[in-house]
Amino acid sequence: MEAEIGLRECMAEIGCAPETIRRAERLWELGATGELVHCLRSCRCEALEELHEKQRKLDRLDKLIRNAQKR
Repeated sequence: MEAEIGLRECMAEIGCAPETIRRAERLWELGATGELVHCLRSCRCEALEELHEKQRKLDRLDKLIRNAQKR
């Protein structure tokens, strides 16, 4: 039970969708380790893509700053 709470809190903090969190909790309860790992890896991929998108935005902003400094 304690591990499930940690799982839920961690996934929520990361920004996983509520339905994904519920799925992960069910997989935990069932002891479906392989499927749980797959679910968690999918969440990781989504979080990484969000990180990459933030980095692309920062890169664009850096370019604007450089262009403004050249004026």
